[in-house]
Amino acid sequence: MKRTAVLFVPLLFLAALASTASAAEPPPAKGGGKPARPAPLLVVGWDGGDWKLLDPLMQRGLLPNLSALVARGRTWNLETVNPMISPLIWTTLATGRSPVDHGIADFQELDPKTRARLPISGWSRKVPAIWNVASAKGLKVGVVGWWATWPAEKVNGFFVSDRASPVLFPAEVLSGSPALTWPEGLAEGVRLVGRRDGTPGFDEVSHALHVTKAEFDAAVAAKKGLADPITGYQKIMGSTRVYARTALELYDREKPDLLMVYFEGTDEIGHLLARFYPPKLPTISEEDFRKYEGGVAAYFQEADRILGEFLKRAEKAGANLVLLSDHGFKWGADRPASSSSIQFDTAFLWHESPGILAAAGPAFPAAAARGKAGIFDVTPTLCRLLGLPGDPGFEGRPVSGLAAGRLPAAPAAVSWTKTFKVERLAVRASSEADKKAGEEFTKKLISLGYLTGAEAAAVDARPPERAGTETAGTFQNIATFLRARGHAKEALPWYRKALEVNPKAPTALFNYSVALQILNQWDESDDALLAAIRNGYHDAEAAFYRRVTSYAERREKDPKSRLQLVKFLRKAVDAFPESLRYRASLGKALFEAKECAASQTIFRDLTARNPRDTEVLNLMALTSWCLGDLAGARDYFNRSLAVDPNQPVVRGGLGELVRGDGGRSPGSTR
Repeated sequence: MKRTAVLFVPLLFLAALASTASAAEPPPAKGGGKPARPAPLLVVGWDGGDWKLLDPLMQRGLLPNLSALVARGRTWNLETVNPMISPLIWTTLATGRSPVDHGIADFQELDPKTRARLPISGWSRKVPAIWNVASAKGLKVGVVGWWATWPAEKVNGFFVSDRASPVLFPAEVLSGSPALTWPEGLAEGVRLVGRRDGTPGFDEVSHALHVTKAEFDAAVAAKKGLADPITGYQKIMGSTRVYARTALELYDREKPDLLMVYFEGTDEIGHLLARFYPPKLPTISEEDFRKYEGGVAAYFQEADRILGEFLKRAEKAGANLVLLSDHGFKWGADRPASSSSIQFDTAFLWHESPGILAAAGPAFPAAAARGKAGIFDVTPTLCRLLGLPGDPGFEGRPVSGLAAGRLPAAPAAVSWTKTFKVERLAVRASSEADKKAGEEFTKKLISLGYLTGAEAAAVDARPPERAGTETAGTFQNIATFLRARGHAKEALPWYRKALEVNPKAPTALFNYSVALQILNQWDESDDALLAAIRNGYHDAEAAFYRRVTSYAERREKDPKSRLQLVKFLRKAVDAFPESLRYRASLGKALFEAKECAASQTIFRDLTARNPRDTEVLNLMALTSWCLGDLAGARDYFNRSLAVDPNQPVVRGGLGELVRGDGGRSPGSTR
């Protein structure tokens, strides 16, 4: 990668800092005070970071700074939660609380007045984050780019919200938002960095992607953004550079006790280019593979270079440095070759657990063995490093292996919500620019697979007195979080809340069906599944046949499941009379239930519609055999073999009939 100087400080940026320095230290909130400062702490977030990618890149010598961090400290696999929604998990990493408590569970929220969809904001967060606690306790903090942090929060230090140079947000609109930073005077300096570094040119992009100047110019002119590998890479790299430069320059000037900086590009580069990463997937052309196979490694080399800048500062300051991700990513043979990583409703197929956790510094004695931790352990660990009180609501605990002698005293836990306040910058009512930003953001979520077109167009169905800022996705994701952790019963009310917002939400209906199935509420579950399919659930056929299979797997232990399967299939045929496949499934289930006459009625009709369908012909033969019509059975077997002679099982069945020893079939009612 072509490397540019990282520490060039725009004069306007410095001027903004100088003019607002006195505003950067609001009086401490209740529970404040200024204890002796612990070792500084730098927290770097790599969304989607995965050891399965990073370990081989380190072995190839491509990530020298990450290798140094690992060698000097220790690493963990960081188990995550479902659903793997970035705003949800990164807010958990900052608060130590579940989405049930903190309230951030979707990429979007609803404008309380217009009901328009807007990018998720800090207004949806219900609890303080660790930067609020550290600030109230007299520590200087810096936050850059963390999910769901607009409008900026007033802290003892600096705060750059996630609207400064986002990958998903339309930066040209949102970077003009009020309340972009704290102190507010920083905003123009951040915008200047965005204008300077936010759009890499051909020379930089072509170091990563093997494309010509003409191809680059054509892609830029087409303005496809993340929908195109060239402009997608340009946008991701630009956002990464802006947040890196902003965080480093502010750190150098302010020297905070706690710096938290988040990079989204480490996940979005996977959504953009993982399908081109070696080894080549069969669905990728040789030409596209040649152009884009090096993009992932090139991007992570740049991310590693930036990590090296933070590592230098940590070493100089005697600080602890923590690198973490919210989830892992599929980079190897387990990549879903038939599913795009940037297309509707398939993006999540590329996410998996665990994520990564790596740390080095005075509190982290070196250890070669990779440990195991969970996302709920992160905030308690950060609190322990900084000598901050935890919250009684934490379910996690500090990671093991910390150097106790290098840690400040651990204060008693206190309720963060009752003790510490969150003060956000006041923002005027949403404008046309915000509406436009929300619309553009929605389009990006659709293109990346996080939102369906139907869900994006849905209007909040709640009556005015029950309306809120939560989307159907918010409630659904909280419900799925609970269900995935074994609390299906507790999930049901949340799914119902989602369906109150959008009664036709196919994904919510499907997940509601799954929760009901877990609780053996089969009739309601079947109805919800069919409603999901009727309303456009993206994977209808697979969902339908998974339900059929689940009934089939249960019938050995629960004979009633055979009857429930027939009941479900009758509902499906009634709901979708045009589906011949659903009718065929009902016919098979009736045959297996020894209702041979009813089964044959279905297959006779299907045979008339497609007289060359061997499966249907064979089932007509079997139902005839079951009903004692041996001549009819022989006729249908012969018709099937005439279409496809290579059917040894059918030929064997016909042989039994010809020999006269097949008078009774397994499904016979005689």
